[in-house]
Amino acid sequence: MSNYAVITQSLSKKFNQNTALNDCCIEVQQGDIYALVGCPGSGKTTLLNILAGTVRASSGSGRIFNHRLGSQEARKIIGYVPAKPAFYSSLTVLDYLVYMGMLAGISKLEAVRRSVLLLKEIDLYSFRDKKPVDLTPGMKTKISIAQSFLPEPQLILMDEPVSGLDETGKENILQIIKELSLDNCATVVFSAPLWTDIESIADRISVLDKGKVLLSLETADLRNLYGYGVFLLHTTDNQMLLNILQRVFYLKQIIQAEDDLIIVLTKERERFRKDLPTIIHNLKIGLYSFREEEVTVQTISRYLLPGKEEG
Repeated sequence: MSNYAVITQSLSKKFNQNTALNDCCIEVQQGDIYALVGCPGSGKTTLLNILAGTVRASSGSGRIFNHRLGSQEARKIIGYVPAKPAFYSSLTVLDYLVYMGMLAGISKLEAVRRSVLLLKEIDLYSFRDKKPVDLTPGMKTKISIAQSFLPEPQLILMDEPVSGLDETGKENILQIIKELSLDNCATVVFSAPLWTDIESIADRISVLDKGKVLLSLETADLRNLYGYGVFLLHTTDNQMLLNILQRVFYLKQIIQAEDDLIIVLTKERERFRKDLPTIIHNLKIGLYSFREEEVTVQTISRYLLPGKEEG
């Protein structure tokens, strides 16, 4: 049996002439917490909806715990947390969870038992008689997360559960996601605008841009790559400088860019800043420009991923 909870192969989705998802391939190990990261319009929500079976892909295929994507078998084992949870204004927190549990096919007795248990786990039991519509955004997200775990699904999909929350609220929600996924042996696929928002619990992160997966890495590997410094130089003799820099062992990459810039990537930023003036002086060349930029997803995808040629 496959160890993958989710596998997608070349998933694409078009809305009229707009491509929301383009040749998307991801693999999610069972038991993992897997993050989809990208700016608005990157394709995260579309991918989550396709996985949930609420939107059909234009092309491509996928499996959820070896069930065909969108099949009734797949949808039965999925819990979903929308970006903006909606609640019935007349129901209390406990009544709402029990009602939603019964809609998911749980007996009333079991729905009550599971609801009380989950409310205690998310530290909202004392609010059980309050109405969700009167609570804070963070509390509403907690209730929606609890609802998704009611039928004990194998896969939980969450659309930006920490967006709009302060740092304390984010960490609180992330801890709840981690604990509930472990307690219920569930796999989680969730989204966020920034990888730094969810790195504390994500096992693996895929970065999407304009409907395409730019990179998929284990969180520790992505964090390591963001530790590099990116320096851009322009001198009176770039070729002479390139010849020297290629012999400096602590530089990861040295690239001659098309716009007469030399791009240098290294983790030893201070050392390079200190050594560069001496190198320039010894070569007797002029320095037109020198600046450091932040590492971006594009930098990582183009220069730092395994298999990329070094300078």
